[in-house]
This record gives sequence, C-alpha cells and structure tokens, in this order.
Amino acid sequence: MHASLESRLARVEAMLSQTEDEEAVDPSQWDWYGSARCSCGLEPGDCTLHPRARPAQRPPQGNWRKWAYIAGRGAGKTKAGSCWVQHRVEAGVMRLGGLIAPTAADIRDVMVEGPSGLLSVAPPWCRPVFEPSKRRVAWPNGARAVCLSGEEPERCRGLNIDTLWADELACWQRAPQTWDLAMLALRAGGDPRAMITTTPRRVEILKRILGEPTTVTTRESTYANRVHLPPEFVEQIVALYENTRLGRQEIHAELVEVSEGAWFPDFGDESISTEAEYRPGLPVRCAIDAGTSRHTAAVFFQLRPTPRGWSQVVVFGEYHAVDLMSGKNAEAIRAKCVALCHGPPDLVRIDPAATARSSLGPTAYGEYERVFGRTLERWPQHRVLDGLDQIGVLLDTKSLLIHPRCTGLIDAFRTYCKIQRRGEWIDFPEDGHPEEDYMDALRGGVRDAFPEGRAPSPQLRTIHARRILG
Repeated sequence: MHASLESRLARVEAMLSQTEDEEAVDPSQWDWYGSARCSCGLEPGDCTLHPRARPAQRPPQGNWRKWAYIAGRGAGKTKAGSCWVQHRVEAGVMRLGGLIAPTAADIRDVMVEGPSGLLSVAPPWCRPVFEPSKRRVAWPNGARAVCLSGEEPERCRGLNIDTLWADELACWQRAPQTWDLAMLALRAGGDPRAMITTTPRRVEILKRILGEPTTVTTRESTYANRVHLPPEFVEQIVALYENTRLGRQEIHAELVEVSEGAWFPDFGDESISTEAEYRPGLPVRCAIDAGTSRHTAAVFFQLRPTPRGWSQVVVFGEYHAVDLMSGKNAEAIRAKCVALCHGPPDLVRIDPAATARSSLGPTAYGEYERVFGRTLERWPQHRVLDGLDQIGVLLDTKSLLIHPRCTGLIDAFRTYCKIQRRGEWIDFPEDGHPEEDYMDALRGGVRDAFPEGRAPSPQLRTIHARRILG
C-alpha cells in the first residue's frame, strides 16, 4: 500500500513538473529523429544543444522485425535505444514493451537511470516514472515497459509485448533462451519490433540473429561519437586498443573471427623469448593465485619501458604446487624468487580469495604475510573478463614477453579455452582448466600493475619504481 501511494505521488509530481516546464522548453531539443541538420546548422550528432540521430542511429526503412545497432564502446548505443523506445511511446505504437539487459542492475543503471537512459532522453511532457518494485517503467500516456534480464529467461513467459529493446545482448548469461522467449512474446499490436544495441562478441545467438532475413543491421565505430566523448577517453583508453584484435571488436564493432573455443588464438612464438630474463635494477613483482583450491600458482615478472611509452610485461619465472599448506607455499615461492634473481620480490600481490579459510589450514593471507611482510597486498578486485581482455591487449600490442622456462604459463596460453554449453562457446573460462591457476596469477598481477586498464605514464612508472626501491 505504501509503495502504491509513493508511486501515485511520483506520477502527480512528474505531471506537475512537466506542465510547468513545457512552456520553457525548446521542443527541438528533444527532436532526436528531426531533420538531418539541426537549427544550429551542424551535422547530425555534432550539436550538443540539439541532439540528432546519425544515419546509423535512425530506424532503417523497410519492413523489418529486428534492428541490430552494432557499435563500439561509447558510440551512443544506449541513447539510440532509449530514443527509439521513447519515439514509439509518443507515437502511440508502444503500449507494452520489454527492456532486457545482462542484469537487473544494468537495466536500472544504464537503460533507465543512466546518463543516456529513458529518464534522461524523455521530454518533460512525456517523462516516464521508474517503478523498480514492480519491475516496470510507466509513461503518462499509459505506455509501460517490463524490466527483464538476460539471467532469467523464464520471466519472458506469459508476456504479450509490442516493443523490445535488448541491450548488450552479446553479454547476456543465458542469451539464447532469453532471446527466443522474448521473441515469442513480441506479438502484440500492429507493428511489433525489436531493437538490439550491443558491442559485438562472436556468440552463436548474435550471429544467428544477424543472419536472419528479418534483421537489418547498422554499424558504427566509437569514433563516430567522439564529439561527445571526453578527450581523455579517446586519446588514452581508445588509443591503447587501436590496431588490436580487441580494438576491432570493442572500438570498430567488428565480429572478429577466432579459433573455436580458444581464448588466445593469436598467442605465438613471438611472445616467447630468452630476452625475458630477469634484469637487475628493475623491481620484481610476484603475483600469487592462492585461494581455496588445492592448486597454488605464482608468476614473477618485471615492467620494462618501451619506445612507445608503454610498459612491457616480462615474465621470467613461475611456480606451481598442489596440496601444500599456505605457509609452505609462501616459503617455496620466496625461495624460487631468490634462486631466479638473488633476492625476494619487491612487491607481492595475492588473490583476494586468499582471505578465506580452507581445508589446507588457516587463512592463506596470514601465512603469506608472515613470509613476505609489508610487500604483500591483495590485487584489485576486477571482472575475470576484464583481466583476460587486458592480457589480450598486451599480446596484440607485443607488450608481453615470456621466458621459455615458464612452461606452465605457456601451456596455459595455448590451451586456455571458453565454456561450451549446448554447442555454443560462452565468453567465460572453462572451470577446472589445468593451467587456469597460472593465468589467474598473471591476470591479477597485470591488473595490479595497470589498475585502470592501461600502462601508466613514464613519470608515474618512475615514481612507482622509486617507491618500491626506496
């Protein structure tokens, strides 16, 4: 009852604010599908006062059922999807729609309340109200949208919708089931249609959708929207991924062909060299995967400057053991480092999961801290996919070098693969992979060295080195 009163009060307040604002608002500011040139005379997408859809962001002509807007990061996918839904609402075409994102949080934070979400793009005279407890968005003219997620396909059952906006479909956890059930629900009204806004990943369901005759596709790269992106993003973040396989996917929105199931299909002999030897004078880093499993792995590496101003990750040693107590592992890892470079590591990073108790004894972190002291810290929390993508970029930019003695890590690169479910490869590492401990250790160490996903500036590297070396 209380929630219902709050909802009605929110509706009244929205209507009052809309009435007050209508006379003061320039309607042309909200004319997303307006004429090709705005009143300022700028090309579509170039004006910040009068946002206009670029050609690739406008609904294609013809009798299509599914429109896939495939674009790079920051290209304006969310804006395009929000405005398309809002346009169908104001045109009276949408009465009941569906919103699907990878998770329920993504619907709230991106599709609805985000800077380019539904609440942001709606004009004052037709601004919706978000009702999270009811999992829906409601407009003043009676149109509604049900909030779903790619994790719970069964919630699509029983629906009868006329509009579907599917965001980041390539990242849905249960994409095939969710999409198929959503399409069965898309049958209401005289013109039921779906829009997909996603950065491409080579997943079977996306390839299937793009190949269907009822699908039309428009594509854009990140650079198409650079006028509205922070210069730092374009110059630093995007520039790092240019000319890489990940950049072709995440920036230029290409469906990059890869070997089936292989995570690092481009890993080759050029990444293996005896040049990856310990170099005196540079800090030694040690990253340890020591959670609650029976296996413990560690990698020893250094960061070397390159002529391009980036840091090259040079792995010169590794360690692996099974069924050893945490204290024994810590002592063995320290001894291995001393044997390789005549001294203990300058900086040690360990899996955050090492704080958990295991069948092998007390918390691993305490045992490692006893051996390594103040040099020990947990590596930053991060998504596994982000860490693996970071390693992929190092490979693509020739910024990762591994010594031939690191046979376990080399085998991990050659055999690391994705999960296969019902004949489809999923962008997540296979559980129980024989060499996953090596890859997890490297992933954590790299993330700690480059917490923002890119190499630090030469100045920051100098400061960091001085801090470690004292």
